[in-house]
Amino acid sequence: MLLKRKYLLAILIFTLCIFTSTVQGKAMNTGFSTNELSKEEQESFISNINITLLTAEPAKKNILCFDVNESGLVAIGQVGSNRKVLCVYNAEGAFLYGYTFNCTGTFVAEWNSEYLNIYFVRSDVIISLDSDGNILDIKEVQNTIDNNAHNNTLLYSTSRIVGDTTYLVRNDMGIFNWVATSYSQIIAMDTNGVEHIIYDVPSPQPGEIVVSLIVILIFVSTTIASSIKKKVN
Repeated sequence: MLLKRKYLLAILIFTLCIFTSTVQGKAMNTGFSTNELSKEEQESFISNINITLLTAEPAKKNILCFDVNESGLVAIGQVGSNRKVLCVYNAEGAFLYGYTFNCTGTFVAEWNSEYLNIYFVRSDVIISLDSDGNILDIKEVQNTIDNNAHNNTLLYSTSRIVGDTTYLVRNDMGIFNWVATSYSQIIAMDTNGVEHIIYDVPSPQPGEIVVSLIVILIFVSTTIASSIKKKVN
């Protein structure tokens, strides 16, 4: 009986060590109101997102979301497919580190002092990460009006103010800015209006622009034709 108890205790300790090695247990600081998740739910979510640390800068893509912390570090979430990318740059625009992870919907980045929070909107789950890619905490985001408002601020706001510096997202596509569906640049502007580019996606090739215009024209034409048909009927 004593041997059996020792065996069970050893299994319990081993399981606890495995879990704590994945989730470090540091309390999350976030603008979202949250609920606790069970260990099973946390482990399942970690397995599904398959987050990986990036030590080399990936190809720049248009901006989905961004946030800036008090040290001037800029976190930039890229537009992409199910395998998402979130990168961190310093105030001079040099790549520091990043993450890639599975996410079938939208996500937003939120600084938690020197740590980063990633809110997976479709899953209503938020995780906190350190610069080594360790997951510090995982929470469920409550479905509230205040949380929706905070999410919209993080996702759609085009500026952040940190100290005397204003960080702005914008496009630099010339006459094609009006067809852009996301942003390509982040700039830092001081109180004198002097700008410094932190993040700049290479301009799309003419062929890509033409394809985008064709898609937009087809959509507009189809919408107009459908409206006319409904009126005729």
